[in-house]
Amino acid sequence: MLSRSTLSRGVRGFASSSSALDASAKLNKPARFATPIAASDIPKGFVVSSTYAGIKAAISPKPADGAAAAASNPNPKPDLALIVSTVPAAAAGTFTRNVFKAAPVVVSNEVLVEGAKAASGARVQSVLVNSGCANAVTGTQGMQDALACVELVKKNLAPHPGLAQSAEGRETLLLSTGVIGVPLPMPTIKRCIPHLANGMILRSDPESWRETARAFMTTDTFPKLRAKTFKLGDTECRMIGIDKGAGMIHPAMTAPGGGQLHATMLGLIATDAAIAPAALQTALNRAVARSFNCISVDGDMSTNDTILLLANGQATARRTAELDESSAHFDAFVAELTAFCQELSQLIVRDGEGAEKFVEISCTNAPSFDVAHGLLSRLVTSMLFKCAIHGEDANWGRILASVGGADPTLTAHIDPTKVSVSFVDPVGQLPAITVLSNGNPAKVDEAEINKLLQKEDVKIVIDLQNGAEQCTYWTCDLSREYIDINADYRS
Repeated sequence: MLSRSTLSRGVRGFASSSSALDASAKLNKPARFATPIAASDIPKGFVVSSTYAGIKAAISPKPADGAAAAASNPNPKPDLALIVSTVPAAAAGTFTRNVFKAAPVVVSNEVLVEGAKAASGARVQSVLVNSGCANAVTGTQGMQDALACVELVKKNLAPHPGLAQSAEGRETLLLSTGVIGVPLPMPTIKRCIPHLANGMILRSDPESWRETARAFMTTDTFPKLRAKTFKLGDTECRMIGIDKGAGMIHPAMTAPGGGQLHATMLGLIATDAAIAPAALQTALNRAVARSFNCISVDGDMSTNDTILLLANGQATARRTAELDESSAHFDAFVAELTAFCQELSQLIVRDGEGAEKFVEISCTNAPSFDVAHGLLSRLVTSMLFKCAIHGEDANWGRILASVGGADPTLTAHIDPTKVSVSFVDPVGQLPAITVLSNGNPAKVDEAEINKLLQKEDVKIVIDLQNGAEQCTYWTCDLSREYIDINADYRS
């Protein structure tokens, strides 16, 4: 319950939010976050292609005036893309735990589970991506369509020189996003796959990768593409990543076939490092637990959440042994992958539907990572908390009320007399302000804390003082624009 003074501060805060956050900053997310990649950072041995297939138009025909508007756009966004490794690549994945798993999730999961049983481990050659239709909750037809897509890609890739012709490792994984409950427009997709698989079309340059990243997008305002070069010992390796998501974001993904990890979010990461499939899965599990499984826009877990990781070992011309979990440089690879996944996952929060604030919340000195993660997962789904952040109101009571209402197995580790809460400037320009110290309210200079809350980036630290582990979560505020977007969008 809010006091009169707190409520008035919230109203004033909301008014200041509209004026304090520069309008151009809100409208220029593509200019600020869609940074170009360097050709030298693109992993060796991967090629891509993309095209406009008209998937959403095929499943949701527009009225006459809409058709005229569509015809006036001579260069529509790609909605179908193919990523290919020139040799079979070690493969790993994490998938949604939503019980209504989309057909592409089921198929990709099964490919990796079956592949893991082979002596060489899970290996694939390509990934087919589509936006506009999620192929989720589509029953038997959805599964048949997903399997047909896999076979079409394998069939059309087979004749091309430069691609491995071995029987093993030529599997295809699927990523789909868009409208739920509608079958894929298969005639459209069947017409486009031979074109995408054509050796004259498949390329590896910054523009081709950017267009592939655009094919992932639905309500995203910019393509989320990053690439980097790193070293594993004396070997120079490269890594590239694409993800998408702006709404229906609260992933809780797990490894193929189950596991112990805690609008749709999709991600694909490719590296030319040489990593054995089982070790690659372990690395992805660790990285996702501290990145994609630590973001939230609206608290809804999608039917299609998937992160795929491919490693083809083409960093050097000579064949090198694949790293396993006992290798000297394995932990270094995990660290590189985790940092990369965190950067990619944060782009999703930055682009959250209607988001005006980027919020980083850390739970420190917890008895375990799982406890800290569970408490924060509860907080970032609190509409009261997200509205307070939007209104630039330091209502720490909402923070405690949400955290304290988590599952009893988590709150059993909280001693209210030890907890402290602070607001921190992420870039360190302004001093941190403690609002709760050892369970006691602290005297706060409202003018000073308002300076922190007027920033686009907000950081909050919850100190449990009951252990040595910590977890960081990233979320955003809740604005009126989020409601406007989701009142009409069906994916």
